Amino acid sequence: MRTRIYTFESDQIVVHWDYHRCIHVEACIRELPSVFCRDERPWIHPERGTADDIVRACEACPTGALHYERKDGGPAEMTPEKNTITVSSDGPLFVKGDVRITDAAGETILTDTRVALCRCGRTRNKPLCDESHLEAGFTAEGALTEAHVKNGDGRESEGGELVIRAIEPGPLTIKGSAEIAGDRSPNCCHVRVGALCCCGKSKNKPFCDGSHAEG
Repeated sequence: MRTRIYTFESDQIVVHWDYHRCIHVEACIRELPSVFCRDERPWIHPERGTADDIVRACEACPTGALHYERKDGGPAEMTPEKNTITVSSDGPLFVKGDVRITDAAGETILTDTRVALCRCGRTRNKPLCDESHLEAGFTAEGALTEAHVKNGDGRESEGGELVIRAIEPGPLTIKGSAEIAGDRSPNCCHVRVGALCCCGKSKNKPFCDGSHAEG
């Protein structure tokens, strides 16, 4: 998994930006355009905003490309009380919570509160999204079916660690309490274990149906 981290600093806060995890959702720009300036170089200016405002903008980033360290004595980012997985239309899986990603052998490769996971199968930074779905013309619903909801375990999601295991070739297996929902549907399901498609071929998206084994 690739990283390239740039640091931007003011008297109140340090902002870290990982180039390889940024997929240009631009949530930070919408939240605080005076600090996050797409057309300027450098493009992040923490001296132009308050620490509290910059914290909100960083935490709005769904990929985890933005993180911060406060120098003003303010609190660090809190781990969300529950784990959520949002299935984005024609795009990645946005995961938020107490997240730990491992390789097939169970070795930890990333811990974070916000990540974007590839589901088109084309990323060059597995298991993270790198925008390859745009080049590939990937299309997939950002919704869950009634069958998905019915097949959930019926229990409300709780906190605690959510372990996502990236298997090559194969799905993203999940272990831990999580709520899965689409970005274009009110339906959601609650799971404790499962397997999510990351090859782009499943006919039961966002879940794996074994299509990756078909070659």
